[in-house]
Amino acid sequence: MVLYTVALIVHAIICVALVLVILAQTSKGGLDANLGGAAMNVFGGSGASSFLKKWTQILALIFVASCLMLAFLVKDIRSGANGDVAERQKKINETEQKAPAKAPAAAPVATPAETPVTK
Repeated sequence: MVLYTVALIVHAIICVALVLVILAQTSKGGLDANLGGAAMNVFGGSGASSFLKKWTQILALIFVASCLMLAFLVKDIRSGANGDVAERQKKINETEQKAPAKAPAAAPVATPAETPVTK
């Protein structure tokens, strides 16, 4: 279960990194255009096209591997120790003692009407 949690956190980080790398590319005014061409200043005169393409491919492969790993981990979790939850619940229901039925509440006793006291 701990391995699954760690893998899920790493997968989320990969997703965010992949989105940022894709948005930083210059095609059709991505994040680079919104930042005023900052990638040209950071990555040199040729721009970020080859650098960002390379990292997009790398992150995409890591993303696919992470998806496959999470799929196998989920399968293992369901078939592992947590997979027999339904069977354990059935056993609890079979051994559970039923509460005795309650008797209906008695009707309230009628009190005689109070008569005004005169002095």
